[in-house]
Amino acid sequence: METKELMAQNVQDPAQAGEVLLQPPKRPKKKRSIKKIVLLSLAGIAVLALAGNAVLSALRGPLPTYVQTQTAAAGDISQSLSTTGTLTSGQTVVVPSPVTAPLAEVKVEAGQIVNAGDLLATFDTEPLERAYRQASAAYESGQLQKSDALTASDSAQARFNDAAANLNNLAVQKDKASAAVNSLTAQYEALADKQSEEALSVKAALDAAAADLANQQQALSAAKATYDAEKQAVLSDSAKRQLELAQVPSSLSVQSAKEDLARGRDGVTAPISGVVTSLSAVPGSSAAAYGPLCTIQSLSDVYVDVALSRYDLEKVKPGQSAVVTTLGRTYTGTASIDAMATAGASATGTATAYVHAKVQLDAPDGDIKLGLEANVVIATGEAKGVLSLPISAVNTDVSGQFCYVVENGAAVRRDVKTGLSSDTQVEIASGISAGDEVILNPQDVTEGMAVSSDPAAAAQMP
Repeated sequence: METKELMAQNVQDPAQAGEVLLQPPKRPKKKRSIKKIVLLSLAGIAVLALAGNAVLSALRGPLPTYVQTQTAAAGDISQSLSTTGTLTSGQTVVVPSPVTAPLAEVKVEAGQIVNAGDLLATFDTEPLERAYRQASAAYESGQLQKSDALTASDSAQARFNDAAANLNNLAVQKDKASAAVNSLTAQYEALADKQSEEALSVKAALDAAAADLANQQQALSAAKATYDAEKQAVLSDSAKRQLELAQVPSSLSVQSAKEDLARGRDGVTAPISGVVTSLSAVPGSSAAAYGPLCTIQSLSDVYVDVALSRYDLEKVKPGQSAVVTTLGRTYTGTASIDAMATAGASATGTATAYVHAKVQLDAPDGDIKLGLEANVVIATGEAKGVLSLPISAVNTDVSGQFCYVVENGAAVRRDVKTGLSSDTQVEIASGISAGDEVILNPQDVTEGMAVSSDPAAAAQMP
């Protein structure tokens, strides 16, 4: 409109009118929008509100820190020690070969489960049968020799008895002949006229008696020689005993060979039930008597071998119950402790000592894998009706253990003494009373800090 008026005023001057027409028209001023006015108004209100809150915060002080708490109360607590160990058999038997003989068959493999009495291996018994026949022949030969010697001794004994009787008779006859000679000699010497008929008769009788005495003496000497010879041929009691004793080795050889043959025919059987953990028997090879064929470890007598440090040892006592987990199966057991420590090394290489404990399984079964690692939880203590808190509520510093409790909206430190502890709870022996509001996870809490367990305080925290 203003442009039209200007053109009307300058219509008299065409040049001036052209000048005006060449200039761009001026834009009219726009009115402010209602939306912008509203936004500006809200921004101003927000600024005023923030300023007001700042003033109020300055007057009220800092907001309390939100903390999680738990009211201390009495309850039951169970303490346990979790560790690992190795499944071990309590009975290991090395099965030896009962004989020296070639192995015909081996009927088991390493890792196989066997029952007591199961056949493990058989033997080629031909060498054992041959040895038995040889031992029997040697023994029979010795028996025959002994019998012959005893028979000869018995015959000599009979002859000796006869010789002794004959010797006695001859001795009597010799004595009679000697007496006759003595008597006739006395008679002859008494005769004065030794040329008389009587003297000659006595002399003749004396000569005959002397000759008979000589014969008797000769016979007696021969009988004595026979007596001595027969006496030498008779075995004494000690000689007979020696003959008996000489047969003992061959008798024992026969008995041993007979027993070896019987054992060879029976083969080798499992002395206990269990698993074959090692096997050295090979079919066709020669087994030596008392040489090992295999090893069997019992599956009915199984324990977990656990190494305890001196810190663990303070908790574990003989007779404590335990739970053993292996291959997804759970077993119960009872702990026992060795009487002495075993030297070892820690993970850092530092020399240390461990005490081995055994957790004897109450009811092991065929699913047990000896030598495998197992998880063990030993129940080391139990307390009922005692004050307890979550482990996260207890902190430790150079002064000892402590908790924070909420008193009048502030965190207050309480030094505590603890007792038994489980995986989640710890017994509070002193320092905390039932009903106290104890701060959990107090890592960022300090003495005197304003705290609140009200969830609204958590919403106000930046």
